[in-house]
Amino acid sequence: VGCILEARHFAELFDWPAVRKRLEARLEQLLADSGAIDGESLLAVVTHAEESASMPAHLKAAALAAAVRHWSKVVQASEGAAAAVGSGSGLSSERKAELGTLSKVRHRDGHVCGSLEEYLHAAADDLSMWEREMAVDAPQTARRQVELAWQHWHQILFEYGHIFGAANAENWREKVRCQRETLRDERLRKRGAAMKLPEGKVWFEASLDWREVPSNGICPGGLEYRCDMQTSRNYARLP
Repeated sequence: VGCILEARHFAELFDWPAVRKRLEARLEQLLADSGAIDGESLLAVVTHAEESASMPAHLKAAALAAAVRHWSKVVQASEGAAAAVGSGSGLSSERKAELGTLSKVRHRDGHVCGSLEEYLHAAADDLSMWEREMAVDAPQTARRQVELAWQHWHQILFEYGHIFGAANAENWREKVRCQRETLRDERLRKRGAAMKLPEGKVWFEASLDWREVPSNGICPGGLEYRCDMQTSRNYARLP
């Protein structure tokens, strides 16, 4: 792999497009069986992909997918390179942290994205659509699945904030919170209309977090409840 990358570098440097394409085709073949590639080679490939402006997008994606799929081997190779005198891994600590989190995402969801920002945007769009299309009388099991998926999204957002700054993550979190509250209010309105609730009564929708139950709220069955003895306020959440 190292020889292919070096040869591709010179083919790019001397503008030999035919040679470069043959080398890229061979590299793509090797990445298709990335399990057989050692950690040092995987590290070299993903570093080369990050630094090369002319590498085709599909080949960059293949290099990234291979590195994320076998991230433990890449980490070991990176640590070995960092320990060598005068040598580095070629990847910034920020990018390594990001790729490590993308590896967690891949193990959980099977998705490989080029960046955490790309993943968070795509996941938020999918989850928002899921909520928007959910029936007003959907069972609590479906509601819980949505909440668990959002919980995972917030965990990844926390790691994003640790890498790229808490302020950016907090702004994103607040934006999503407002969007979800708008969707929730619309569901509550539709649910109340469908149930023909008496005037002044509202439907209560629980989440995995404790939410205050309004005095005029109508709750579904099967929730967990607690009462704040100091304020006499009632709270409920999904079990």
